[in-house]
Amino acid sequence: MAANNRPARDSFGRVVLAEWPILAVLAGFAFGMTVILRDEVFQGAAILGMSILLAAGLRLFLPTRMVGTLAVRRRGVDVGMYTVLGTALVLLGLLVQGIFSN
Repeated sequence: MAANNRPARDSFGRVVLAEWPILAVLAGFAFGMTVILRDEVFQGAAILGMSILLAAGLRLFLPTRMVGTLAVRRRGVDVGMYTVLGTALVLLGLLVQGIFSN
């Protein structure tokens, strides 16, 4: 406790560091968007899907108090939705690319 009887606030760095799971997912998302902007739409979609699958893995294996913003609903619902969306994007990126490359 601080001298004025208010609890000490965490520093900005600690707050950001506590949200490392969503930052890792957002870094993958940013990389995928960069690939899309370079006219590699299907590869970018696959990278976006993999970053969402990373979110599913982090949500599944980390305790709820550590996942931060990734915890939106119950663990099973979050993991299921992240897995379905991530798998759909990876399949879209990898399979559709083969169809349009002929």
